Amino acid sequence: MPRPIGWTKKDPELGKLKIEARFFGPKLTFHRQAGRFEPWQSFEPVEEDWNTLTELAENKFRRGKVHEKQMRIIKARGEKL
Repeated sequence: MPRPIGWTKKDPELGKLKIEARFFGPKLTFHRQAGRFEPWQSFEPVEEDWNTLTELAENKFRRGKVHEKQMRIIKARGEKL
């Protein structure tokens, strides 16, 4: 199973959040965590999250840490191919 792609983001209401994009087969899900000991929650990403994920995935793809199949899923914005 591929490793999730993660980053941090500041939200005006929730504060600092950890964000992860997780792959399970052809499915891509987004999860966030508000604090270290808080549970992970799934959420619907906004355009900023998609842009950040695309940028991080492209960097990892160049280093061979993300597969081409995963890049196609990200560029399709998680839609079925």
